[in-house]
Amino acid sequence: MTVDGPAQPEAAATDAPTPDTLPGSPIAAAVLELSLHPGDLERLTRLPEVMRMRTGQARSTAWREVWADTPDGALAAAGQSLCERKVGRDTVWRLERLRGTAEVPWPPGTPPQVIAEAASLDGLNQPLPADLVPVAASDGVLRVLPLNGTSGDISLTILHAVLRAVAGEQKICRVWFRGPAGEIEALALTLTHSVRLTVPPVALAAEALTVAGRTTPTRPLGAPALIAEADVSTAFANIVAHLTGVVLHHAPHAEAGVAPEPVHQMRVALRRLRSALALFRRAAGGAAVDILKHDLKSLLQVLGPARDWDVFTAGTGHAVGRALPDDRPVARLLAASERKRQDCYAALTHFIASPAFRRLGIRLACLGAFRPWSLAVPEADSGEAVAKQLALQAAPLREFAAHALSKRLERLLTTSDDLSALTPPELHALRIQGKRMRYAAEFFAALYPSKDTRRFLRRSVALQERLGRLNDGAVAAGLMADLGGMTGERGYAVGVVRGYVAAGQRGTHAKMERSWRKFRRSEPFWQ
Repeated sequence: MTVDGPAQPEAAATDAPTPDTLPGSPIAAAVLELSLHPGDLERLTRLPEVMRMRTGQARSTAWREVWADTPDGALAAAGQSLCERKVGRDTVWRLERLRGTAEVPWPPGTPPQVIAEAASLDGLNQPLPADLVPVAASDGVLRVLPLNGTSGDISLTILHAVLRAVAGEQKICRVWFRGPAGEIEALALTLTHSVRLTVPPVALAAEALTVAGRTTPTRPLGAPALIAEADVSTAFANIVAHLTGVVLHHAPHAEAGVAPEPVHQMRVALRRLRSALALFRRAAGGAAVDILKHDLKSLLQVLGPARDWDVFTAGTGHAVGRALPDDRPVARLLAASERKRQDCYAALTHFIASPAFRRLGIRLACLGAFRPWSLAVPEADSGEAVAKQLALQAAPLREFAAHALSKRLERLLTTSDDLSALTPPELHALRIQGKRMRYAAEFFAALYPSKDTRRFLRRSVALQERLGRLNDGAVAAGLMADLGGMTGERGYAVGVVRGYVAAGQRGTHAKMERSWRKFRRSEPFWQ
């Protein structure tokens, strides 16, 4: 079958490489795929950092892709895309994955996973629908810039094309860095200071199908799920890759500031990431992880206030306003709260649009895709420590999980049975330990499918929700202090809010203590 599409541009060269995943594990040579704002294309090739590394002339090749699917989108619904790709005079058919799964993760920032490719459609030897039709196409130019890195050659491959479909068209620019993993990451991070390079949240095929007005399945969201066959190193890489995808998926919606849920989901994903970094630090620690801890904290510092004001305005603030609709001081306080919330969203929007967020995305993508911790080589002064780390990375995952879960549960259960005497800071510390326990249990739950596992998770969630309700009250008090002016009308309105919070928390303490007692009776599902 030949899929018709727009006319193919004349080939300028025939020997340019196509962007594909390089084999090898651990990954010493790699491919990093990023999106570039089309307006920054010419600027990228002229940057001093690129010009200093150039070792030859750029080569340009005509590029054309046509994507096919059934009229009802059967391939996309199955998480697959089919395209006919022409680079110069070479043609290849490719069946690719649109998204990853728990069994076959797809780290953001890496090329799509190829299920099959061949010179003809029949050569794919894959079951395909019979009623395939062209749905979208791209025409453009592929440019390859040879660069000289410190520890090996690097190639910078740039695709500048237009995605076309009946529903519309869109300019796109993708960039592939090919070479030693550490060097291409460093180069990408350096260039991001000057041009808008970002980790694409979806594959190019998914972007094309979106232009065609078709629905594509999103990558898995929520908590990551591991498989028992993975070793410790692979498990950590999969967790990082999965949560990076969650952050990238929600970031554009959080930046738009239309609804509070994307901010909440980004914040949860980042907390899970920080929990994973701590959980696996003995097996996968290092400089890359240390830098990420700081970057994640910077993003959480702008996500946190936005989320706190969301919770207040939609929860306590809304309830107080509904109870006292004609109270002018309360109405003015709530208006000030809304202005504060909007200011926090403006700060969040600014951060997500900044080079700092783009660099965070690249670092996260490279951590999950390239596994820098697995490239350590024992040396004379630290050989024993590195050898222990490498041995831990290769350990059976269930053995690692059982040890990690036991340690977290032990820390959590140091709190006494009676929570009534705990101070607010002590309750907050218990809440943090409870979150860490819950996240770890979620990571490893798929390794222990049982009723005990599901019961443990339910009780962990219930405990965290009760402690969270109490924390919301403490947060609300802090937010009121941020508004200032605790005298006169403002002082009166703040007092109303604090009184409402105090009244609502009377029953929460009792529910929290019941949840705590139930949780303490839970059997560790990993033993």
